[in-house]
Amino acid sequence: MEISTSQKILNELLISYKISRTELEKKLNITPSTLSYTIKKIKDLIEIYKEPSLGQGRPKQYLSLNKDYWISLGVKVGRDYVNITKLNGRFEILERYTFKLSKKNIGNENLSKFLNDAFEKISEKENIKAVGMAFSGEVVEQKINSKILKLENFSPEKIVKTHFKNSVHSILNDVEAIATEEYIKYKGEDILVINYGTGIGACYYGNGELKNNKNRKIIEIGHFFAGGHEKCYCGSTGCLETLASDYAVLKKFKFNNLKIVDFIENEENFENDLKEVRTLYKTFKKRAEDIYEDTFNYLTIFISTIFRILEPKKVILTGEGVTPWFSQMLQKKIINSNKIPIPIIFRGLENNIELGASINALQKYIMTKIE
Repeated sequence: MEISTSQKILNELLISYKISRTELEKKLNITPSTLSYTIKKIKDLIEIYKEPSLGQGRPKQYLSLNKDYWISLGVKVGRDYVNITKLNGRFEILERYTFKLSKKNIGNENLSKFLNDAFEKISEKENIKAVGMAFSGEVVEQKINSKILKLENFSPEKIVKTHFKNSVHSILNDVEAIATEEYIKYKGEDILVINYGTGIGACYYGNGELKNNKNRKIIEIGHFFAGGHEKCYCGSTGCLETLASDYAVLKKFKFNNLKIVDFIENEENFENDLKEVRTLYKTFKKRAEDIYEDTFNYLTIFISTIFRILEPKKVILTGEGVTPWFSQMLQKKIINSNKIPIPIIFRGLENNIELGASINALQKYIMTKIE
C-alpha cells in the first residue's frame, strides 16, 4: 500500500515532538511547495508555530501534532492490574485509572465485563481517536491468547466499539508496547527489547517501523528450546522460561520441587519470595551470583544470537526481574563472550506500556483514516 504525503508527515510527528519544515522536507524528500500544499490539507490535525533562530536568521517554522485532536487511550492488561491512561496529542496525561485484577476477573467472559465497567469511567469518549490495548500474552490477528489471563481467542473489539464509537483500536502484547515507546524515544533507531521476569519476551523494531510493519518482529524467546525435561505451561518441553526466568531462579533459591505450571497458576503466592530473590544481591552477593549464573549463561547465548542476526543499535532490558545489578552482570557476561560490543541499556520498570499502546493505535489511525 502506497503511503500518502499526509500520512508520512503525521508519522514523522508521532516520532518527533516537533520538527521544522526544513527537516521535514529533507526527511521525506519533498519540495517546499509539496509540503505547503499538504500542510493545508491537514491543517486541523497539526499545530504550526515559529521559534527564533540563532543569530540574525528568520524564525524557523515548526510542526507538531494538534494536541486537542489526537486524543488517545492506552490500556495495559496485566496479571494483577488494568491501567488506563488518556493522552492528548503531546502525550500529556489527561486521565489515569488503575484497577486491581483478581482471579475472578480473568477469562474471556469475566475480563469482558471487567473492561466494560472500567471504560465507564472515561470522560468525553467521543473525542478519543484511538484505543491501544497491551496484554500479557500472545496476539494473533488482533485476538489474545494468554495462559496467565486465561484468555482464548479473546477480542475486546465489541467492548471498545461500544464505548468509543469514533475510534480505531489496536491490540498488541506488552513487550511490543514497550518496544514502541523505546522506538519513539530513540527517534526510530533499530532496537531489541528484552523483557525479563516471570516470563521472557522480546521485540525487535527495525528502521521505518511506524511506516512498515514488516520490520517489527515479536520474538517468543521464552519458549525457544533451551534443553531440560520440564514441560512448560505452553505445552512444549525444555522452554527457556523453565531454565532462565524468575521461576527458574526462585526454584534454585528456595523451591526445588516447584513446577512452572503451578508457579504460573499461583504466582501471587510467591510475591514475597520473588522480591527476596530479586534483591538478594544487596546482602548476599556471592549467593546471588551463584543462583543467577545459569540464567546469565542462557540469556547471553540467546541475546548474542539474536543480536548477530538482526543487528539492532541497542539492546534494552526491561521487566520486573531486571535490577541494575542484573543488568550489569548480564552485560559483563555478554561482553566477555562476544568479540563485537553489544550495547545494553537498563530500563527495568520505567517503561510506560500505556503510552506505547496508544502510539501504536494512533499509527493505525493515521494509516487507515488519513488520506
